[in-house]
Amino acid sequence: MFYISKTFETLDYLRIRDFLKNTQKICPRNKNWYLDRWNFCRYFGQIMHNTYDTWPQTVGVWEDKSHRIAAVVNSEGENKGEAFIQKGCIDFTDDFLSRLIGFAEERLYGEDKNGRFINLRVNEDDDLLKRLLLQHGYTGLDWTEPSSSFTPEDRLPVNLHEEFMIADANTVNNYQKGFAHGKAFGYHKNDSPDDDDTERAYTSLRKAPDYRPELDVSVLDNRGEIAAFATVWFDDINALAILEPVGTIPMYRKRGLGRAVIYEGINRAMNLGAERIIVGSDQPFYKAIGFQVEFRKEIWQKRLSFV
Repeated sequence: MFYISKTFETLDYLRIRDFLKNTQKICPRNKNWYLDRWNFCRYFGQIMHNTYDTWPQTVGVWEDKSHRIAAVVNSEGENKGEAFIQKGCIDFTDDFLSRLIGFAEERLYGEDKNGRFINLRVNEDDDLLKRLLLQHGYTGLDWTEPSSSFTPEDRLPVNLHEEFMIADANTVNNYQKGFAHGKAFGYHKNDSPDDDDTERAYTSLRKAPDYRPELDVSVLDNRGEIAAFATVWFDDINALAILEPVGTIPMYRKRGLGRAVIYEGINRAMNLGAERIIVGSDQPFYKAIGFQVEFRKEIWQKRLSFV
């Protein structure tokens, strides 16, 4: 079958969201993006990188004659040369895959001192795509992108010292969330935010179609400031909960707050029907909770030009 490319339009955002959820259910071995990444990249990451308006021009969509999505090629909007192929539940030919690769090279390349490059994510067991990438001049890099999962048997214990309390985004505002995110990830280093980027990003995140304020959980200290946080995304079709982002303020680390806020978020997601929990990490912290690596994405790079 021949697949036709189309220009990304506003309505395609939700169409692709549904495509990602449905392919998770029907053909999970494709290992497409989970729900969280599609929402978070658009409504948070692209606000941080000022690419919200330009990103649609870089999304490739291919459909069959009935306008069913067959494949999507996209970035997260950071303009760092990272490309992702989201595959539908079809048989992919060399010719069709080559078209997807060509789109990524044309629209999603990054640049460094040596010129243009592209980094493509590839499933470990996708021998067809890896064979084709070798033919196109790609080489595998020595790092991978992990995805880990955890299947809780029952509700999890949320243990907090009396000086802390649980809250969610129904009572915690975007300034607080943004400042906490910046402190947890090291780019707000002072007693007040260095800029308003994360506040704007959290304001935007609330507009994401799959965002639920009751699943955006925080641990507050006795001053009412955020000590740890975890945003949980719920995929009802696949009974999945996905953690993104998770962080703890440096002064409060190693006190069990990260575990507590994650457990609270998981419990809330389980109340909605979540059966399996996903996180894009293989850190020892998550392994200690019970997460195990489910799969890894390999990164294959091609140098497109040199200066």
